[in-house]
Amino acid sequence: MLGVFYFARLMIKKEVIMIYADLHSHSRYSDGLLDIDELLKLAKSSGLKVLALTDHDKFDHFDLVKVKAQKIGIDLVKGVEMSCYDYDVDKKVHILALFLGDESPHIKEVCDKTLASREENHKDSIKNLQAEGYDIDYPRVKKYSPYSIVFKSNILEYLKERYPDKRDFFTYRNIFGGQKDKTKNRKMGYIDVKKGIEAALLDGAIPFIAHPFLYDNYSQIEKYVGYGLRGIEVRHSRGKEEDFLTSKKFAEQYDLLISGGSDFHDPKKTKFGQYGLSQEDFESLVEGVKKLILENGSSSLYKAASVFKAFTS
Repeated sequence: MLGVFYFARLMIKKEVIMIYADLHSHSRYSDGLLDIDELLKLAKSSGLKVLALTDHDKFDHFDLVKVKAQKIGIDLVKGVEMSCYDYDVDKKVHILALFLGDESPHIKEVCDKTLASREENHKDSIKNLQAEGYDIDYPRVKKYSPYSIVFKSNILEYLKERYPDKRDFFTYRNIFGGQKDKTKNRKMGYIDVKKGIEAALLDGAIPFIAHPFLYDNYSQIEKYVGYGLRGIEVRHSRGKEEDFLTSKKFAEQYDLLISGGSDFHDPKKTKFGQYGLSQEDFESLVEGVKKLILENGSSSLYKAASVFKAFTS
């Protein structure tokens, strides 16, 4: 059953609905700006009960984060945002793999390759900035990313601190160009979307397409369902109401599970507790995942991983 996503404190028939679960967030382990303790504290203060940490192409820090989350009373969903690409149509496609098991070797393999390729590209970006006269080098930028590769956000952080009078100039577009630059995108070594979805399925995770409106992925969703896509992110902090309605339509058309979250990176730009799932929506999602586990229990798909048991007991 397709649930309804809500803004925090949104009035529906004079009833106040609170956000219960946020299934899309990023920390300093990828391109988020907050360390884990800060992130969890902010999530807790916003009233969230469930949080999915979905750092880009990295999830080996989950056990550490889970312990911290348990101490402050937040249920943590193990997830990862896979940086995929549809090479048929030259578009980025982000896949949220949620409810990962204890071991996810297929996801790790494709993500590790992408991280290595992205780091080489970002090193080239730093060299290009040096050639333009900026006082910048890799070791100094790496201080902004202590747990993973250097991301574009880290380069911008460094530049804004080094050149505070030019802070407004240092945007993604001004420094790295548009997100739809096909030549640059192909050089990044993103995961082929088919391989990404297949890796998630092989490891027993549930693959959701993230923010399909952002990269204009709607026309390809039928193809991704054929690859094994099982869910769609319906509510997102950058989406408009028309995007919500379009995503909901595709969820209904292809019988996809629904998810939602803030895609939290920067507390100055995005607030916890404004986008995600109500408790009813999250429980509906859990029931949908349980159904998939029962239907595919004898195969490698949708293994009843220990990370999921917390929500099914």
